[in-house]
Amino acid sequence: MSKTPTIDYEKRQALLKEIPILQKEIQHLFSQLDQSYHLHGAEVPVTFGFETDLLGSYTRPSDHEEEHFHFSLCFLGYSIEKPLSKEDRMDLYKHEYAHYMQYNMQIPAEYTWQPGHHGSAWKYCCSLIGAAPTPFYKAGEALLEHDYDKQMKQKTIFHQESKLRDHIKRERDYRAAEGRNVQYQVGEEIQHPKFGTGTIEAIEKLDRSVRLTIRFGDEIKKIDQKWLVKTTKYKRFSDR
Repeated sequence: MSKTPTIDYEKRQALLKEIPILQKEIQHLFSQLDQSYHLHGAEVPVTFGFETDLLGSYTRPSDHEEEHFHFSLCFLGYSIEKPLSKEDRMDLYKHEYAHYMQYNMQIPAEYTWQPGHHGSAWKYCCSLIGAAPTPFYKAGEALLEHDYDKQMKQKTIFHQESKLRDHIKRERDYRAAEGRNVQYQVGEEIQHPKFGTGTIEAIEKLDRSVRLTIRFGDEIKKIDQKWLVKTTKYKRFSDR
């Protein structure tokens, strides 16, 4: 999600005044869910901040941190120019409550096959309370119908895999850039097993490749440079 513009002092103070309203909204929802699943999520402290790249989170109790929910006023506050809709706001609360559930209730064995914060156990909890079973926020998703059975059978894409995707993209970009580098010269001769000796007469740089115009006697061929680089059918005279 794109970052929200810097919050000035006046707007910051206005957002802070909204905290009691938001707390009541969250605790009311969590109390209803607690009653349905015999949990105590409404008793977990709720904190607020001004993060521009985080909507909400649930932190488990540990030696270093106390258990709490956390939400950013930059997306929830009514004073923001484009706050979340009520439906998306409620879905965000449920999203984090589902994280609380996955660590505080018994999860059936068939829904524990994929570990992780957004694994199958979390999706199972989402299915119980009607939260969108997707790890990243999309506007309007709270209004959609979700195929929970299908979602719980699909593997969630974790951040590590996202990094791998980025690596693949970087490698693809590198290869594309490499393909744009001219590796031959006008006037250079190559040898082809069928057409014989050819001379490069022109070089044309394209967006993702280089096109060579090669004269084989009276015949002219236009060949993408990458084919000359990859195949052994085309040889420089210097390579023979």
